[in-house]
Amino acid sequence: GAGGVGGDWYDVFTLPGGRTGVAIGDVVGRGMPAAVVMGRLRSALRAYALETNDPAEVLERLDRKAQHFEAGQMTTVLYMVFEPGASQVALSSAGHFLPLMAMPGQPTVTVDVPVDPPLGTLRDVKRDSGVISFPEGALLLLFTDGLVERRDESITVGLERLRAVVAAAPPNSVCQTVLFEMLGSQDPQDDVAMLAIRRTSGG
Repeated sequence: GAGGVGGDWYDVFTLPGGRTGVAIGDVVGRGMPAAVVMGRLRSALRAYALETNDPAEVLERLDRKAQHFEAGQMTTVLYMVFEPGASQVALSSAGHFLPLMAMPGQPTVTVDVPVDPPLGTLRDVKRDSGVISFPEGALLLLFTDGLVERRDESITVGLERLRAVVAAAPPNSVCQTVLFEMLGSQDPQDDVAMLAIRRTSGG
């Protein structure tokens, strides 16, 4: 958190049937108010994830909850469900940056799925989900806007800078490289959350 605590978060949890849920999100705002809303949404998302395997439906339910209990608060969320073995991933984005995927010997790319409006902005949004392949050796990087947004450059430039430093390497080293290249020794201007996931042999 840019101010010690904040509204950016990620979460990883097991689901029935050998699936794994992964979420990352950004509550607009800073400090304790954003952190409180983040905690409520994080817990609610886990609960809804037990009720359906469709990431889009999970985010639809989370949006209804947010519209009622957190009225006027905007939040972006990306939610992913990894199938057993992790070769297939279903995901849905509520206004959140899509993950980057790095594969050995290939350029790093942004995954290609729909992006819907953030939570708390429009009522009764019918959300979409997509399914992507996650090959052995590939790495997915999830992140929030504090990693790529700068007051003195366009978001496109920030995303290109990030894409250039993400590689199919051990997650710890990827995160260290990304933090050094994107933030250096400077304190972040905004909250930052980041999660790197690599599929190893056997899933």
